[in-house]
Amino acid sequence: MPEQETSAASTFYDRRAQEIDLAADEANRRYSTYQVSSIVFLLAILASVYAPFATKDFPFWLIAFPIAGFVVSSKKALAHRRRVLRLLSIREYYDKAAARLRHQWDSLDEGRDFIDPQHMYATDLDLFGRGSLFQLLCSARTHAGRETLASWLKNGATPDEVLARQAAVAELRECNNVREALAGAGKSSVFTLRPRTIRAWVDEITARPTLPAWIRPTALAIVLALAAIPFLYWFGHVSLPTVWFLLAGWLGTELAFSTIFVKNVQFIIESVDSPSTELPTIADLLELIEGQRFSSPKLIAIAGRVKQTVGTASGEVRRLNRLVRLLQLRNMLVVLSVLLWCTNVATAIDRWHRRHGADLIEWLTAIGEFEALVSLSAYAFEHSNDVFPELSERGPLFSAQALGHPLLDQRTCVTNDVSLDHDTRFLIISGSNMSGKSTFLRAIGANAVLAWTGAPVRCAQLRISKLAIAAAIRVQDSLADGQSHFFAEMKRLRRMIDLAGESPTLFLVDEIMSGTNSKDRRVASEWVMRALIRRGAIGLISTHDLTLTEIAADGLPGRNVYFEDSGEGGQLHFDYKLRPGLLTHSNALNIVRMLGIDIDS
Repeated sequence: MPEQETSAASTFYDRRAQEIDLAADEANRRYSTYQVSSIVFLLAILASVYAPFATKDFPFWLIAFPIAGFVVSSKKALAHRRRVLRLLSIREYYDKAAARLRHQWDSLDEGRDFIDPQHMYATDLDLFGRGSLFQLLCSARTHAGRETLASWLKNGATPDEVLARQAAVAELRECNNVREALAGAGKSSVFTLRPRTIRAWVDEITARPTLPAWIRPTALAIVLALAAIPFLYWFGHVSLPTVWFLLAGWLGTELAFSTIFVKNVQFIIESVDSPSTELPTIADLLELIEGQRFSSPKLIAIAGRVKQTVGTASGEVRRLNRLVRLLQLRNMLVVLSVLLWCTNVATAIDRWHRRHGADLIEWLTAIGEFEALVSLSAYAFEHSNDVFPELSERGPLFSAQALGHPLLDQRTCVTNDVSLDHDTRFLIISGSNMSGKSTFLRAIGANAVLAWTGAPVRCAQLRISKLAIAAAIRVQDSLADGQSHFFAEMKRLRRMIDLAGESPTLFLVDEIMSGTNSKDRRVASEWVMRALIRRGAIGLISTHDLTLTEIAADGLPGRNVYFEDSGEGGQLHFDYKLRPGLLTHSNALNIVRMLGIDIDS
């Protein structure tokens, strides 16, 4: 694909990438400097420890200076190391943003885990996979954002929800600082953040009986009792044999107490391991949302879902993360197990879960929606000529001016006007292979998906009513299921008719019933069209069988349109412009010549 022309977005991305590189180099230089300083101060500490033994005149208190220097240098080195990692994450974001503009798909998220062959249009309209609409849109860094965006693409929203998303996308369109902050939040790779993991953790602990409230104070009392024993001995209140007796009694009490709740404590320890790596990222993203001041209702609602009456959502998640880290200390300090460390920390985690478990799922949902909106805003920023569609209450309606396919190079994409309404319920598109029929169907479907996702569309203007989308463009056979291509298409058409009976539907069918003879195809296709129209659907079918164009002349509210080709000597040329009427010439001889067959001899 030819390189797209330079746009304001690509210019901005290139400039920011250069600035990020310079900032990362400077941060890395400072990190190296402070790292060397830390080593120098560490050597000074060792020398200060040795000096009092080498000479009695060396004041021991001077060791405080290199210790202070080591602490400061180490903290500075760590801060600059974190800044380097954050800048690298932001640099990766701008690399991928530039790749989206140039349609360089290799480095972009294909969303293959969302592919559903049974979906009514996902495969037909290239929603997922290489060179897909998902790749063009998605800049989310978390599974929550990815799953939300995929769900929006596969399930059209209500008109009110679409308008709310449009307002949010419009507000975020120029907020490159928000997208940059999102790119730098959390770890450099946060694809471990799966909402299902968090939900499973919340559900698992909810299914287990609550730990009694008196466990934690009792455990703390047992630990304090152990600390009291040596004090009793040092101050002469008990003899040494009594100390051993008290220690034995304490140990028995500790073992009995641990045994009673060992299963519950172990359950909490094991269940918290899976979401533990995701907590810092969740906290960073929540803090980003908390720090913004929004004006659109959708964004205000998202921010409201992460607000707390006391404290902040990000602060609560960081508190849970600290508890998990304290729990993990048991692996490094065995003595902690004797001090009922796991019981105390596990009880605190259980209390946190009982108080905020349901909130955590709500916060994760808010993060997913926020990331999906940010992805759509990036697309809006990168395609400034695309417009938001106008939603019509009266339908069925799909009326577009200068409609093009969003996955095609905007510089070379040929656009067409198309209008479907109550008077013109369907179009029959004829034309030769490669003339643009399938691409035109996908362009209509892709823009309808964008419209009901809340994104801008590749049109000069689009008016659309609430429409379910049903497509039969890339129907596949299945040897495993014993299903031929023709049978698979029949099943899809049956589902399409059923869907049209449930809600207003936009149907898109490519080369309808190509698996049967021309006569049967003509009759069956007309009955399919009648069934769809009778149920209030609008849409398009394509064919290179000109007998099907007679359907539009049989009293049905439809029109014939076509894509033309030209050429001589085996060379075919297409202008991809939609024309009213019927295709009047054949390209059969050109096709034969393309095969290298000499028909002139």
